[in-house]
Amino acid sequence: MSRILILNAIPDDTRPELETQLDKLTSDPKQHFECKVIRLRDLDIRYCTGCWDCWVKTPGLCAHKDAMTEIYPEVIAADSVVFLSPISMGFVTALCKKVCDRLIPLVHPYFEIYKGEMHHKSRYEKRPALAVWLTDESPESVDLDNIHRLFERLSVNMKTDFSGVIYAKTTMEDIANALSAL
Repeated sequence: MSRILILNAIPDDTRPELETQLDKLTSDPKQHFECKVIRLRDLDIRYCTGCWDCWVKTPGLCAHKDAMTEIYPEVIAADSVVFLSPISMGFVTALCKKVCDRLIPLVHPYFEIYKGEMHHKSRYEKRPALAVWLTDESPESVDLDNIHRLFERLSVNMKTDFSGVIYAKTTMEDIANALSAL
């Protein structure tokens, strides 16, 4: 049974129906996956300051002592990480991007060639596949292209697979099937 971590980056409580359905989905014993949801808006997560302590002073550990210290082990233990976000000003929410930026301790400061490009070495052997679940019904294609590129590049940087984008207009049954396929 695969372990899926959903990082819920919905910044407010404007989508209670979706979050209720998500709770039902993750507690359904018929699913072929184990799922954990972390609602990011309830946590103290600071912005990356680019201090690089996570590489130099405390390798693999961020200098900020905030909720990310509990999120890192969950990310490493997962088979797939799904970023759940509405589109805000043509992009994922600031909360979602903040967490993406804070994943930098999961790689080393040292470089190697990967897929013909220079990338950081992985800190951990096991790395989860990444996906993004957008809550908007009909996003603009340019927004989708930008979001797709961000997560595709984040996946390359983490040396893992990008499983794609799940859209809100999909039914919960289809979303459950998409999560099962991760």
